[in-house]
Amino acid sequence: MKTGDLLARLLQNDPLALAKAITAVENRKKDYQKILEGIYPLPGDVLKIGVTGPPGSGKSSLIEKMIEGFKPQNRPIAVLAVDPSSPLTGGALLGDRLRMIQHGNDPNVFIRSIANRGHLGGLSLSTREIVDLLQAAGKQIIIIETVGVGQSEVDIVNVADVVLMVLNPESGDEIQIFKAGIVEIADIFVVNKTDLGGGDSKVCEIRNFFALSGRVPMIFPVSVKEERGIAELLAGVLRFQREEKEHIVRKSAALKRNYIERIVAERFQEEMRLDPVIEALLREGSAANPFHVAGRVVKRLKKGDSHDKKD
Repeated sequence: MKTGDLLARLLQNDPLALAKAITAVENRKKDYQKILEGIYPLPGDVLKIGVTGPPGSGKSSLIEKMIEGFKPQNRPIAVLAVDPSSPLTGGALLGDRLRMIQHGNDPNVFIRSIANRGHLGGLSLSTREIVDLLQAAGKQIIIIETVGVGQSEVDIVNVADVVLMVLNPESGDEIQIFKAGIVEIADIFVVNKTDLGGGDSKVCEIRNFFALSGRVPMIFPVSVKEERGIAELLAGVLRFQREEKEHIVRKSAALKRNYIERIVAERFQEEMRLDPVIEALLREGSAANPFHVAGRVVKRLKKGDSHDKKD
């Protein structure tokens, strides 16, 4: 499929074209940048929800129920599930899509799993670009599920408007979860599996954590198994979107700047790979002062010399 045809079909919400575009961007195939350049400006009226939490907290099961709850709104839904990838092969099980297979035949729901490619923040560099593709295709509710909570899981703030952190009553992950820099990424806390008991204690624990900061967190106890608390959670997400509109707009502007910076960094890295003079400098750098080598690389990049010129 030619890039122009692919773009035209993508913008008409063709699921096959969307899938092909995502594959091209994720794998950095030829002309992937042309695809991305052709989707702007993006349509508005979109809600991007990040879902994070420790493995086994029930994120995928919760997302299934969220899809069911959002369906009556008749808004196109997309789920992007980020799965851990092998450090050796780069492959991933991509099992979250299997857990949500009951929604696979719904034309109003698009589900895609991608590998995190070993990215420390739990999200690959192309995740933001794939979310933009979903938005360009007319998806109005985009749910991004991460690998699992960890000290570097904060990258989800670079994608989502609102972040849900899913916990269990007796998760035993309090120390890891409440490390500085992690708990702050959550806009809403979801205490799942309350049918097992102990939900009230976990809610109190979260509130006590924020007592000294003055923040009153939004907390929703739910039971996916008993289908309890889901409607209240979704209402809370929509209320957050409505009441925190200015915050989301400011955050979106910051995310756009962050994205542009990452594009610039990626372009410079590509220039470095293609320039034989810089490549030679980097090879020599193992025995040289790295700051001096870096300075020479930056100087050459700023000069804008063509790759076939000699330094």
